[in-house]
Amino acid sequence: MNSLEPVFRTENLSKYYPLTQSHALEGVSLAVKKGEFVGVKGPSGCGKSTLLYLLAGLIAPTAGQIYFQEKPVSRIKDKVRYRRENIGFVFQDFYLYPGFSVLQNVLFPCLYRGIVPVAARIKAEALLDELRMGHRTGAPVEVLSAGERQRACIARALLNDPECILADEPTGNLDSHNGQAILEMLKKINEQRKTTIVLVTHDERVSAYAHRLIHIIDGKLEHK
Repeated sequence: MNSLEPVFRTENLSKYYPLTQSHALEGVSLAVKKGEFVGVKGPSGCGKSTLLYLLAGLIAPTAGQIYFQEKPVSRIKDKVRYRRENIGFVFQDFYLYPGFSVLQNVLFPCLYRGIVPVAARIKAEALLDELRMGHRTGAPVEVLSAGERQRACIARALLNDPECILADEPTGNLDSHNGQAILEMLKKINEQRKTTIVLVTHDERVSAYAHRLIHIIDGKLEHK
């Protein structure tokens, strides 16, 4: 892939919810280049999270088109494989599985018929070490602090070497200190691994970490 080509590109992207008769997104056209760290900001309910779900192929647009590496996402039949091979997710609410250890949670993306490859386990342990979680690999996720849970989520997101990380309010449930630590980790991942990052946030500090900010107001891209 040419480094100048966008990882994601949208053309007149819209999402309408008939039940609430609302336009979550309306006519959004944007491009995210390979290796960019893009912050997406805007008030609650403006369509920021909807944009991430559309890019990930979790929901389908009402109108417009999404391209991943210049291929229409609408034509990708196996969306699960598309996400598994190309996208890592980091969420505000963590979505870790209770009753399982940190290491087991990190390994969930590579589970196949209940079997975890040895190489994946070694890699997961290395990622947890890198994120200063090596001492917590066997701990149940219920005993982790919020900051530790988010670091475990980042390790999980990186397990399959994704082209892009989609982060939805990753600092939303963290205190100021842990929130800044997570932003610094994401910046390091972007710089060292060249992983493209699209981060939805209310956090004002993101402007110090992202290469650029995209503002969405009432479902529309605001040009400043």
